[in-house]
Order: sequence, then structure tokens, then C-alpha cells
Amino acid sequence: MIDPRNYRAEETLRDGRAVVVRAVRASDKQAMLATFRGLESHTVYLRFFGAHADPTADELRDWTELDFVSKVRLVVCLAGPDGERIIGGATYALLDPEDVTAGAEISFTVEEDFQGQGLAGKLLQHLVRIARSVGISRLVAETLPENGAMLAVFANSGLPMTRKRGDGVVHVTLDLST
Repeated sequence: MIDPRNYRAEETLRDGRAVVVRAVRASDKQAMLATFRGLESHTVYLRFFGAHADPTADELRDWTELDFVSKVRLVVCLAGPDGERIIGGATYALLDPEDVTAGAEISFTVEEDFQGQGLAGKLLQHLVRIARSVGISRLVAETLPENGAMLAVFANSGLPMTRKRGDGVVHVTLDLST
């Protein structure tokens, strides 16, 4: 079984830059806030389905202080002269904290300057690896219909996928059992 709390992997962006995919840490609060503040309003809209003010202290705690059982969050970090910078992330949260077989909901955010670099697909691969190791057999997501990039990530994942429209969103289910 993979230890999601200590998860770390190296990846390469399409443009050749090296990044690290790792588990979020409690000490990442300020970095997460800085990343959020750097997002364009359209990216925030696609992620939260509407406008979203700066995260509250409670939200930052929720984003960075996880049990890594019912919720797992990975961040993508780019090394820079002032240390690492979070440029994206992905989360899964169990639909039923008492039953991994119920599946998990997934969500993604990638900073605009790094969209189109394959990060969401790489994050999905890492989440799938962790989810399968703990017995999760399906991942679900709700995506706005205009978020074609995210829908393409799901469609190109190589995983069996079902897709339904309703309530103004696209409901996606990825089957991990194969």
C-alpha cells in the first residue's frame, strides 16, 4: 500500500521543466494562499463553479491539514530561487468516509501559466495509483460543461469513463477496477 501522507514523485512538464508532485503539508498554508491569489478569476470559476473570495483560515486548514485516509491532496511544486512554488494540485475525498468502496470525488487546480503542460493528467495518474492502493474502485467529478480541458483529461486517462449532463454540470465517473 502507498503511504499518501509521504507521497513524492518527480515529473517533467511538456516544456522540459522538472516538478515535484507531493503530499500537501500543514506548513503549505501560505504557499496555498499565494497560489490561490495568483489564479485568474476564470480558473477560480471553473474550479469552484463561481467566484470565491480568499480562503478563510478554516479553508486553509482544510486544504492543508488532512488525515490522508478520507481525503488526499497532492500539490505540484516548481523549484525557484526563493524555494518551491505550488503551481497546481489535486484532491480526492471519499464519498463515504466509512467505506472506500463507495468511491471518491476528485478535483484539480492548475495555475494558468502551467495549463497545457500535462499536469492535470499526471496528477490524475498519481491519485489513481494512491486510490487503487487503498481499494477505491471509482473516482467521480463534477465539471462545468465549458471546462473542455478537464473533460479531455478524463477522456484521455485510459480509464473506463461514464459521462452524464445534469444540473448544469457534467458528472464524470472513472472506473478504477480494471
